[in-house]
Amino acid sequence: MQERLARFEKFEIDTRDRLARIETRLDMFATKSDLNALKADLYKELHKELHGMTWKLLGGASALVTAVYFIAKNVSVY
Repeated sequence: MQERLARFEKFEIDTRDRLARIETRLDMFATKSDLNALKADLYKELHKELHGMTWKLLGGASALVTAVYFIAKNVSVY
């Protein structure tokens, strides 16, 4: 009985050490909630950038239309 108990105690020590190493490695990995938060932040940033670029494109297109209209109205070919 003592021998069996000694084997279990040795097994418990080895298992505890292995579990401690596994837990330290698990801290480096991201959880699903971490990934979801990152995805939400990325979507928010993407939306902000696309919104900014849309207004820049609209402003540039308006400036080009205005320039073409001015040239067509005021610059004579002859």
